[in-house]
Amino acid sequence: MAIQTSGPKYAPMTSLEKTLMATVVALVLGAVLAFTAPAARASVEEAAIILAQSYDSRRNMELTNQRVPLETVIARVSRTCPGRLINARHDAGSNMYIIRWETREQRIVSIQADAATGRILSTGGC
Repeated sequence: MAIQTSGPKYAPMTSLEKTLMATVVALVLGAVLAFTAPAARASVEEAAIILAQSYDSRRNMELTNQRVPLETVIARVSRTCPGRLINARHDAGSNMYIIRWETREQRIVSIQADAATGRILSTGGC
């Protein structure tokens, strides 16, 4: 019995063939995702909305020392680190919220958030 050491030889794909192959794969993958991943589509839409926020308006808030409401930041902290608020203050020099928080494990942590954007900068090991 003879063992075949080499298979059939194929000519290399041309750039047009590669482009067509990539297009077909992308279309098939897109169709599969469109019908099987509505949650992923929602996440992409949410990300697009967040990215669509104007850089100028956020920068203007930073420059004019405007703040996201503390209640909004506390809600974000609560989703990130379940627990309860002990106290919070605004540091005007850095335009940050300094939040003292008690975790479910009854640890006290210090959380810092950007007051202009509401972004949580550190969770204090929460």
